[in-house]
Amino acid sequence: MDASATRSPGKYPIRVVARLTGIPIDTLRAWERRYGAVEPGRDDRGRLYADPEVQKLKLLRRLVERGHAIGRIASMGEAQLTQLLEAGLEARDRESRADTIDIAALLESIDRYDASSVDRQLGKLAAVLSARELVHQVTLPLMRQVGEGWHGGRFTVAQEHMASGAVRNLLGSLVRLQSPRDSRSGVVFATPPGERHEIGILAAAMLAAAAGLGVIYLGADLPPEEVAEAARRTGARAVVLGMTGTEGPASVDAACAVAKAMPGGVEVFVGGGGSAGRGDALREAGVTVLRDFDALDGAYRGLGGRF
Repeated sequence: MDASATRSPGKYPIRVVARLTGIPIDTLRAWERRYGAVEPGRDDRGRLYADPEVQKLKLLRRLVERGHAIGRIASMGEAQLTQLLEAGLEARDRESRADTIDIAALLESIDRYDASSVDRQLGKLAAVLSARELVHQVTLPLMRQVGEGWHGGRFTVAQEHMASGAVRNLLGSLVRLQSPRDSRSGVVFATPPGERHEIGILAAAMLAAAAGLGVIYLGADLPPEEVAEAARRTGARAVVLGMTGTEGPASVDAACAVAKAMPGGVEVFVGGGGSAGRGDALREAGVTVLRDFDALDGAYRGLGGRF
């Protein structure tokens, strides 16, 4: 019998599937084209996915977030994927994923001012890596090396801006797609006035979304009263502020002002180099200083984040 005759008719377009599964559209296409993860039907407007395909994609996303390589699991059926999810991750799968990451190639593309190549490489990595891997093994190391290259004379300001823009666009799109549809009782992300570096809070927001926490992303350079108002009106459980230290004590004062304006039970977390040396003042205002992204993971667990 023709398999297509027994197949459930597709009813979800790709944009709806991206929202239902939390998988970016580019990633969905890559998983289908390269690995044959699912085979959606089509109409005159494009792909149409059936319920079993949506369910499989949800399982694949959960497994990839736990560290499985999509190339190893894409062809498995729902029963096998469910068993894998229950069994956990084998060491050989963890080891094989390191081979997909090539920061040197990204740096070479930045050297050439090849923005399209940077976007393509980041997109490919986003298709096969979990949110945590993308943040910890790609975006943060990449931006650290770009910053060092700028200080050392390898990269120009324009190249640093190009790299930052590519990372910002990638993380921003992934945050929007991965965030739960109801952002109430979530976490507010922002930077204080004058602080325009938002890669840190974008990475933090992506990790929050991957942990199942609601994300209210406000962006960079915001007055403390507006951050506090957003937290109050959305019923947020916490606020995460990023500070690189470029604005000095003013950023610390702004973080303290946010903390003092928060209702009881709403936590304020601060991360970044700008908090160094001002921990006492921040803690006196009720702010929790995060020394690194591992400490951020601990904060998310305290908020009910799933890892």
